[in-house]
Amino acid sequence: MDIQGAFETVLRNRLVLRLREQGWPDHLARWAGSFMSGRSARVRYQDTLTPSSPLQCGLPQGSPVSPILFLLYTEPIYRLGNPKAALAIVGDTVDETAAMASSSIDEMVRWGATNGVSFDSKKTEVMHFSRSKLRTAPAVRHGDIEKHPESALRWLGIWLDSRLSFRIHVEKWAAKAQAVAYHMRGLTTTKHGPLPAAVRNAVRACVEPVLLYGAEAWYPGTTRPRRNQHIKDLSSSNQQLIQRMTKAMNQSMRAILPVWKTTPIAALHQESGIPPVAQLLEARRLRFSARLKSLDEAQPLASRTRLPANLLTTTSSNEDIKHRQSAASGHVFDAQMSSLRRARDQSSSNNASTKNKCHRCRQH
Repeated sequence: MDIQGAFETVLRNRLVLRLREQGWPDHLARWAGSFMSGRSARVRYQDTLTPSSPLQCGLPQGSPVSPILFLLYTEPIYRLGNPKAALAIVGDTVDETAAMASSSIDEMVRWGATNGVSFDSKKTEVMHFSRSKLRTAPAVRHGDIEKHPESALRWLGIWLDSRLSFRIHVEKWAAKAQAVAYHMRGLTTTKHGPLPAAVRNAVRACVEPVLLYGAEAWYPGTTRPRRNQHIKDLSSSNQQLIQRMTKAMNQSMRAILPVWKTTPIAALHQESGIPPVAQLLEARRLRFSARLKSLDEAQPLASRTRLPANLLTTTSSNEDIKHRQSAASGHVFDAQMSSLRRARDQSSSNNASTKNKCHRCRQH
């Protein structure tokens, strides 16, 4: 759902009241009221400039404070219905979730009418998420309009499908990256074009960020831990997505180097200095993991990615088993080395005694 006007709908006195209800300091609430006071606007078109008109409501566009104040102003929306599931409706069947979603939309529309906020029904989108293939996909009502589920839903640049396979997401962003790679390849040939170092920098800046956009949301790594056996790993099922991304990266490497179409891929990676897509994804996953470790414990992402206590106990016990096994193998190795040293020393003493006997025999 989308709020019509957004910043323009914020009322000054109501914002001050909401900040005080949320427990913010009084001087901060008064500062927000002063921030929205005494504002005016005028329109310039070519050489014509209209006189200034006072603004009775609304937050200024372009100010870094406006998004924060707008989120605080609309904070009651996230407490409607079930606050823990504000972004999604969970149920046993799609009919149940569709009815719950329609009820939640009606509640939000009523809240908006009370607070002077209207929602744009044209921008309302619906998606049913399920592990199995849905036979029916019921619509959700926004007022008098029925909104039917979409095949793919874009949210913050990430394309979501009903089974969260991220196939559409990878396909769309790989196509964008490949279009840029084709354009770069058209500028370079085996006879003329910019230097390979310059094209490599362009690939790093223009192709890689597009190709890897949103990888933190769908790439779990090369292996996945099993739930019942935490030591063993399960092979990942994202190889097809990686292969699609690899095609776009191969075009980028051929734009960097003046090579023929039959040049092996391994040679392209070595000469261009571009790692394979799997390594780029793994590096981004590790950077994202390090970023999560640096966040505050109360941050939602940090709390959701923290290992549960039962897994920590199992993991520690597994580490103890590995440690004991390595220690036992170390003791066996030490015993074997000791026996080998004794055998070597005994062999050396036998050889020395044999040489002494031979020396005495020659003397006689």
